[in-house]
Amino acid sequence: MPRLPTPDAPPMTMSEAIGGPRGIIDSSIPTVAFVTVNAEAGLTAGIAVAIAAALGLLVLRIVRREPTQQTFSGLFAVAVAAFVASRTGDAKGFFLPGIAKNALGVVVALLSVVLRRPIAGYLMAGLDTRYVGWKDDARQRRAAVWATLVWGAVFTLRFGVQGVLYLADESGWLAAANIALGLPLFGLAVLASFAIVRRLAPLPPEPPAASDAAVVEGEVLRADPPSPGAPVDPLRPPR
Repeated sequence: MPRLPTPDAPPMTMSEAIGGPRGIIDSSIPTVAFVTVNAEAGLTAGIAVAIAAALGLLVLRIVRREPTQQTFSGLFAVAVAAFVASRTGDAKGFFLPGIAKNALGVVVALLSVVLRRPIAGYLMAGLDTRYVGWKDDARQRRAAVWATLVWGAVFTLRFGVQGVLYLADESGWLAAANIALGLPLFGLAVLASFAIVRRLAPLPPEPPAASDAAVVEGEVLRADPPSPGAPVDPLRPPR
């Protein structure tokens, strides 16, 4: 996640939050490939094609010198899903790690709120050092609680929908839900979290750097350079 925007900064766009159209495509290709090939050629072929697709996307990113963090994460997730599917011998096992991850997310989010240590507060402090005192600030603490509940709702929705489809043995619909409730929903949650923090716990702009000010007789004055062509005051001490 990028740095939390300051109150005077433009809000993050949906495209930025989910990595743009490329992010959606990259996250969808291995899953679509797995379901399609599994239906036509069997589980083993589906697993092989899904891993090959994830590896191909990573190589393409490296060749183009594009960011690879998201692609590495996708490759790891596909590898784990493929391993579980191979162990269970069922295509729906490919989606079991994601369902378990969302169940864990629900527990962590709600437990952190109950313990008065909402997980979003730690993320806020990690993304912007001006939030390091969020535990002692009522506004920031309230913002952290609501942002954490947003993510708890996201995990609950994913777990509920995919869990029902898993029990119904609907591998095709599981793939569709995995894509629809993946990066697009993640992007909405990011935007909602930023909006909550900006609304409930706005911060003042960062103070000017020390090099931008000068102390004269106990007062802090701006030390902006004179405009071109301006007369020079001979009594003004040099900087």
